[in-house]
Amino acid sequence: MRDRVKTGIAGLDKMLYGGIPEKNQIVLAGGPGTGKTLMSIEYLYKNAKDGNVGVLFSLEEERTMIIDNALAAFSSLPDLKQLIDDNKLIIHGSEETRGFIQKDAQGSSYTFGRLVTEIESILESTGANRVVIDSISIIKLLIKDMFEYRNISMSLVSVLRRMNTTAILTMEIESPERSRMLFQPEFFIYDGIVILYTGEGQGGSLRTPTLEVIKMRGTNHSFSTVPYEITPEGINILLLAEKEEYDRI
Repeated sequence: MRDRVKTGIAGLDKMLYGGIPEKNQIVLAGGPGTGKTLMSIEYLYKNAKDGNVGVLFSLEEERTMIIDNALAAFSSLPDLKQLIDDNKLIIHGSEETRGFIQKDAQGSSYTFGRLVTEIESILESTGANRVVIDSISIIKLLIKDMFEYRNISMSLVSVLRRMNTTAILTMEIESPERSRMLFQPEFFIYDGIVILYTGEGQGGSLRTPTLEVIKMRGTNHSFSTVPYEITPEGINILLLAEKEEYDRI
């Protein structure tokens, strides 16, 4: 049996029957405001507390903004800032990572070879084995050729596996509603898919965040779609009896 990497998010680890199979590269997909970045940071935070160095590569937000948002959302995690300051949870913001994305010689398209090599170099120098890339939607946006996009995605997965990392890669989805979710090409490349929805709530008046594990190679997993909430203590996923109680509110 493969070793498991706990996300540290209790409900998600239960849904994964103990955690993410080690060295899996998974996509965490959702619409804006669903908490993809925060859930990813909690994964790095909980693993950093257990002695595993983690790195977040943001292709969208600057480092200061990421840290400020995380500290504001997770105000009851007092050692979060300390782990960042101690380089146990390393954050590379877009002001740095955008330099890893270059235009080709003709200036007509973008190349991502340097992004892949820089990620590999940073992981090698830090010894990090927990990784977040936020978000791969930027790569998809800049590359119009889907064959090239698939090749880059496979190169990135290959590097992450070779560096013995267990990684979360965030991705935007066009519709936040489960009934309108379409399978994307990357869903077939990566080892796991976790989707965050914000579909209509009761009576159409509330948008209720829910989570579903679509696939996870190397393990059985729950197929339930369950509510979750972002709290000052972290992500709280409501399971089974908790969900039934939540539905009655």
